Amino acid sequence: MKKEDVVAKIIKEVGGKDNIKNAWHCMTRLRFDLKDKTKVNQEAIQNLEGIVGSQFNKEQFQIVIGTTVDKYYNILITQLDLNINNNSSDKDSNNQLDDKKSLTTRFMDTVSGVFGPIVPAIAGAGMIKGLIAGLVALKFIAGDTDTMKVIDMIASGVFTFLPFFLAVSAAKKFKTNEYLSVAIAATIMYPTMVDTAKAGKIGAFYVFGILPIPVFNYSSSVIPIIFAVWVLSYVHKLIDKHMPDTMRTVFTPTLTLFISGFLTLGVTGPIGIYLGRGLAWIIASLFSISPILAGVIVGAIRPVAILTGMHHAMTPIALQNFATQGYDMLMPMMFMTNISITGAAAAIYFRENTKQGKTIVISSVISGLFGITEPALFGILSKYKKAFLAATIGSTVASAFISFFGVRLYGYVLSSVFSIPAYIGPYFIYAMLGILIALSVSFALSYLFVVKGNKEIPSSVKNNDAETISEIASVMTGEVNAITEAPDSTFAQKLLGDGFVVFPSNGTVVAPFDGKITMIYKTKHAIALTSNSGLEVLIHIGLDTVTLNGEGFELLVKEGDNVKMGQTILNVDLDFMKSKEIQMATPVIITNLNEKVITLKKTGNVKAGEIVLDIK
Repeated sequence: MKKEDVVAKIIKEVGGKDNIKNAWHCMTRLRFDLKDKTKVNQEAIQNLEGIVGSQFNKEQFQIVIGTTVDKYYNILITQLDLNINNNSSDKDSNNQLDDKKSLTTRFMDTVSGVFGPIVPAIAGAGMIKGLIAGLVALKFIAGDTDTMKVIDMIASGVFTFLPFFLAVSAAKKFKTNEYLSVAIAATIMYPTMVDTAKAGKIGAFYVFGILPIPVFNYSSSVIPIIFAVWVLSYVHKLIDKHMPDTMRTVFTPTLTLFISGFLTLGVTGPIGIYLGRGLAWIIASLFSISPILAGVIVGAIRPVAILTGMHHAMTPIALQNFATQGYDMLMPMMFMTNISITGAAAAIYFRENTKQGKTIVISSVISGLFGITEPALFGILSKYKKAFLAATIGSTVASAFISFFGVRLYGYVLSSVFSIPAYIGPYFIYAMLGILIALSVSFALSYLFVVKGNKEIPSSVKNNDAETISEIASVMTGEVNAITEAPDSTFAQKLLGDGFVVFPSNGTVVAPFDGKITMIYKTKHAIALTSNSGLEVLIHIGLDTVTLNGEGFELLVKEGDNVKMGQTILNVDLDFMKSKEIQMATPVIITNLNEKVITLKKTGNVKAGEIVLDIK
């Protein structure tokens, strides 16, 4: 399927063009603000070619694609006729939707919306800057040659004039004029201001000899320009609203620039500078009090932040550290998290029993090494919560280790194996040891928790295989069909294994054989069981029930419980599912069938606990 067709289907399944309030992207995800999120067909979106996963983060809908997300986004804005950010006819409804968001959600939307688009520029420049810094530190190259000066211009230009980049993305996020926003960036970056601040001879300019304008070096600053553009968006809107049509073209931009310029230089700019310094001081204080504690905190929350899309909150902090201190200690910890996620996912290769499953693991591991962890998180670790725990532990231990030894970066780089040269210098050995710790701890724990643990429990599984099992019962009362009839291509194409699908008429879910509950997903929509003879079965209750976060399910067992064929293990409120328009087709998949052959003995209407399948 062509990308254009995929994007067209995405637009359709999120409710159409008219349902899209705003759309943008970060490094791996398309992000949507929607007018009515109930119109989203998440199941259909997740089945599209090239889509890794999707989720709602509060009011924001995210579609995980991976490193090619920018290609999909470019097609998206073309098909939407570039109207997503400038649809004046929907301003009132947009504002109403924004008002419904919590303060935390608004903050995260702003951070991802402002910093996501500029990541390629700062990542590319940061990689060059970090690599050169490492080579100079090792005395491989001299730092005072003309060649180095030219390379430094390429690498440092983005960071020196960072307010210009932020002004553009902030203007798009706050839906205001981009050129007026850049004009404000030019105001605070004007040589008179920057050079005076560097000279350090005066602390303020005085307008009319009375009004003080504090002098600061706004080069590489982050917070001031974001505040400034936010204020400008309101100033511009207010002036434009009251300006007569005949005067709007000339006087609206004139008054907006004049008023916003003074507000930026006198109020929002200085406030932003002080907030940035305060934030840097808090981070520095945490490291000075206990580097290990700082590492534990960052390492522990980072995997969860990536999973929820909140990881961009660390980007402005890191950039602020580069601007105020010349280095940053957060980004190395981000690298440790990526390596830990990759290591935990790699161990699952030995758990997967299908060729498709192993292929997904390999692809996710490669993406993780390249700095893109969403495929591993959404495609693997979200299914194996103990593996996710292993990744979190690995991230925490490795981050605490490198923090203790003061590992730092001197330029913004992506957290991938390609960024290793940026660590060359006095902390290189500790950075490499941190990578080794992150990889080994996460891999070992993931293997222990998921792979080894699954194969050893129950003990009767050893030296047995699926041929010792001959019959499986239906898990629900309803209509049974071959798995190829499942209204979901992932199941219908047997990508996860063979089996059957039940279209239930009753909400009681029973065990398909005598065995043990080996895994229960936190949202209660899927249960894995292992028979006493080693057969592994996954029951997936409904096709989009993961979005309900456990609502509508009454769980009657826990992981590790022994069960008998026909024993009730879960109750489902089918009326509730119907009210939520949930498709309740329930696939029952044998995940370790290997070369064995199944025979569906009975189709049509069956009762829960009735034998429907033979294995030979």
